[in-house]
Amino acid sequence: MKSSKLVIAFVAVIGVTAAVPLPGTAQSKSPVAYFLEHMQGGIDALDRLPSNAKDVVIARVRLVEKVSWLGGRDQSGQPARNLPNDTFFTRVKVTELRRGDAMVGQVFDVRFGLRGEKRDFVYPYTPDQFGREYTVMMHLDADGQRRLTAFPIDQLQYSQWQAEQSAYTRLRGKPGFRE
Repeated sequence: MKSSKLVIAFVAVIGVTAAVPLPGTAQSKSPVAYFLEHMQGGIDALDRLPSNAKDVVIARVRLVEKVSWLGGRDQSGQPARNLPNDTFFTRVKVTELRRGDAMVGQVFDVRFGLRGEKRDFVYPYTPDQFGREYTVMMHLDADGQRRLTAFPIDQLQYSQWQAEQSAYTRLRGKPGFRE
């Protein structure tokens, strides 16, 4: 898949995201996005945040570093020990503040994807996706970690993102590939 087709596929996935935070238990199996290209109505639905959420910030951001997986090594069926509650980590830089107490240019360490949730994730993965700006909702949790809010997407949107991710992963595996 050519780069322009990858861009179109990802824009289709994230651009039509329904930007409404997930309720506590409903839609618990639907795929989610943490980084939205376009924000529609409902982003100010702060009542959907965890009850212990503090310092809520809604902002346009750019990733400062690639998304990192916070897992440990596979211990083949052994209970996870000392693993963080989150699956992913990255740093984001605020480019435009929409709500909350932050400054343009401020960098935040953010976590997302709670461990144990059996849910598919959409997040910036390819170099093209990494270079874009996104709207996020983040909050400080009771444990002192800043977390991103998940927004539901439909299965078709997830499948399109997964196809783009897979195409990029295959391309990376070819001899002579350079980012």
